[in-house]
Amino acid sequence: MAQIVLDASVIAKLFLKEEGSDTAIRLKDGHVEGKIEILAPSLMKYELISALKSKHFSKNEIKLASEVVRDYGFSVIELDDQLFDRVAELSIDYNISAYDASYLALAEEAAALLCTADEKLLSKAKKLPFVKPLSAF
Repeated sequence: MAQIVLDASVIAKLFLKEEGSDTAIRLKDGHVEGKIEILAPSLMKYELISALKSKHFSKNEIKLASEVVRDYGFSVIELDDQLFDRVAELSIDYNISAYDASYLALAEEAAALLCTADEKLLSKAKKLPFVKPLSAF
């Protein structure tokens, strides 16, 4: 089964009505149907809360969204020390946040594609063949 790492910019689109939301929903449906496995580092949960909060979601809406994401059964991975070291390297090498580097490190370790809607990350990590824009899916 194919594995795809989704970053918070894509997972947030499951709850936002904006460009790319339909693709994010299609990826989630593929996971729920057992066609693909969606992976994310554990920090995705915190980033999702921040993203929805910035869009003025209420406390109850954010709690519900968190529950829904748990119910989807995404493989949420706690990064071990080895991956944490790789996060540091990628963060420095590509001049990106450790948060963004966490998604890269996980995708690299899993030999998976990283799907992102973050244009800044796409621009900085464009040399990495496993980093793909949401529009590529």
